[in-house]
Amino acid sequence: MILYIGIFVVIVAACVFISLMMMKKQKETARKYEGEGGIALASGIKDELLSQEFEELTKQMNGAPIDAFTQCAYIATVGDKVASAAATAAKTVAWAAVGVKARYRERDNASYLVLSNNELHYLFFDDGEARDHLVFDHETLLNARPAQISGSEKVTRMGSVMGLKAKKMHLDVNGNGLDIIYYGAVQRMPDGIISPGSGMFETQSKLQLMGRFFLNRFYQKYPQLQD
Repeated sequence: MILYIGIFVVIVAACVFISLMMMKKQKETARKYEGEGGIALASGIKDELLSQEFEELTKQMNGAPIDAFTQCAYIATVGDKVASAAATAAKTVAWAAVGVKARYRERDNASYLVLSNNELHYLFFDDGEARDHLVFDHETLLNARPAQISGSEKVTRMGSVMGLKAKKMHLDVNGNGLDIIYYGAVQRMPDGIISPGSGMFETQSKLQLMGRFFLNRFYQKYPQLQD
């Protein structure tokens, strides 16, 4: 009995030691990308990520510049006409002509906001395949305003707001209201979550930096959205 207890104690101690070492390594890696020093590195890291893990974002932008990108909550629209328009959009969707409003629905896939000059692109990937591409123009973004995440959203969209420092903006698109929840961090790639491995902490830190970099650049262009 004493032997089994001793083995159990050794296993627990080893697990605790490994966990502490991993936490230490994660913090040390993250420290390299903190503060203004991290922002100064962000542009080069962005180009590196877009040519590798986020190549699909580059493809979907079809030659348009990508100034910054971050992760956001999935937007589901009501009605087949809107869904069809969203899937093929190369310009701002004519929501008023469709005559419906947008609403939210939880979806365990990857969605992004991409800042391109004065435009904001929304891209949704389903199992790594691009499904939706919406574009919001400069005038729409100038009239956008920050919004509070409601208590009901915190409950119904728990997976979209917990632990992600979620932010929300309200846009008026041709007379129709649209809310977008977005984050100052990136946690997913278009084809899924980050794979564990020797470079996992480095990748996580770079993706966190991309979210911060997006907020930095986005609020420079549209300071009224910074709450």
